[in-house]
Amino acid sequence: MWLFLIDRASSIVYNVAIRSRAIDSRPDLKMPNRTRYQLLKAVTLIFDVSFISTSILLAYWIRFESGWLQAVAIHKGASPPLDFYFRLIPLKTVVWLLILRQFGLYRVEGKIAVETVLTLLKASGITLLATLGAVFFLYQAYEYSRWVMVLASAISTVLLFFGRVAVCRFKETIQQNGIGINRVAIVGFNPTAHQLIRSIQVQTDCGYTFVGAILGAQEPSDSVPHHILGRSAEMRHLVQEHHIHELFVISPAIPHEEIWRIVGDCEGLSVQINVLPDLYEVMIGRTQVTEFNGIPVVKLKDIPIQGWHGIMKRGMDIMVSIFALAMLSPLMLAVAIVVKFTSSGKVIFQQERIGRDGKPFYIYKFRSMRQDAEKGIGHAWAALDDPRQTQVGGFLRRWGLDELPQFFNVLKGDMSLIGPRPEMSGLVDKFSESVPHYLDRHRVKCGMTGWAQVNGLRGNTSLEERVRYDLYYIENWSIGLDIKILLKTLWAIWEGSK
Repeated sequence: MWLFLIDRASSIVYNVAIRSRAIDSRPDLKMPNRTRYQLLKAVTLIFDVSFISTSILLAYWIRFESGWLQAVAIHKGASPPLDFYFRLIPLKTVVWLLILRQFGLYRVEGKIAVETVLTLLKASGITLLATLGAVFFLYQAYEYSRWVMVLASAISTVLLFFGRVAVCRFKETIQQNGIGINRVAIVGFNPTAHQLIRSIQVQTDCGYTFVGAILGAQEPSDSVPHHILGRSAEMRHLVQEHHIHELFVISPAIPHEEIWRIVGDCEGLSVQINVLPDLYEVMIGRTQVTEFNGIPVVKLKDIPIQGWHGIMKRGMDIMVSIFALAMLSPLMLAVAIVVKFTSSGKVIFQQERIGRDGKPFYIYKFRSMRQDAEKGIGHAWAALDDPRQTQVGGFLRRWGLDELPQFFNVLKGDMSLIGPRPEMSGLVDKFSESVPHYLDRHRVKCGMTGWAQVNGLRGNTSLEERVRYDLYYIENWSIGLDIKILLKTLWAIWEGSK
């Protein structure tokens, strides 16, 4: 019922917006992307305040008036005055809004996903604890029901989720009518421009539409495989004629002197100018603007997972590896015996791999291949049904049992539990020449498992895709992400064994 009411409310807001603005097919009359973004944030905020306030009143009614909780929650005497709980509304609302903002739940772009639900649940738990603490210090004269507090948090979480679903539905509806869509033109062309255009065309919910390309003064027209609007020399006319909201200027395809002229030509026009710098390939990760003795500095490459983050990650590695070795030692002994008696050669296979900062180390594995597996072919990835496998090699690899000795690598500090998978030393130079940003994987310790592996990129798969996932992990690391990868790894092993 709540979802139906919210959906109807969003439809009414949409219809009012349409009629009040008298929107027609002219793109210059339609709401720009930024205005739409602020409108959606405002609508989300109004929903949140309303739902949080309502949740406290509903929780009070369920606890004291409905009779639903008589079997589990006994209350002696008359119900407490509702006025007491009205005083909770400002406090709980402020706490909720601050935590929602801290968790990034007012970013209204994109779709509602499982991550949204998980983030809301975490925010709800923290809000409940923070509210209980605040009530203890601020309202000591009143005794508030813990049932009301818990119920209010649960109801708020459900209503806040449905509110975001409604806002997302509203956003999709107005975007389908061309409202809140920024019209984008690309100035200059190179592979980066092609990637940007493709991204805009593929992500239809990003709030942008590609209008066409504008050539630089010296750029040949046959170099752009897209609709050409004109030349940068007539920039002011092109922006006005095609109702362009944003320009993406590609450097170094467009020289710096020409960029300054474009900025001057667009003075007084409501157009946003973005420059993709010649350092785009270097700045593929997060950047940070800082200063050095008052001089602005753009930090292109930072050292990830350092300081307290590095200490926490190393502590987790040590604790989990010690626990795993203690619990799995009988299994590891059994695997060692089976490997020894089913094939000739050493039980533990050692191979040089490249770790953090390009330093080599020897990785440990239970041998799953024949002793002479690399003879005549050198370093090569193993296939799913590799003929070089021993009698039990396929079984060990399918269950991931051959990887168990790497807990010793983790304990020594050569590896981490989670990180990019280490590559054979003989292949690193080759891959670094052919795969962009490949060496960036070595900014952190390699891992027993990683973000690429739990997303299906194991073994002989696309190296470019694996690098993309590895770099995402490096730039977005958190203890929570590590735990998520560990759980997904265990699930993947179980699924792969079926």
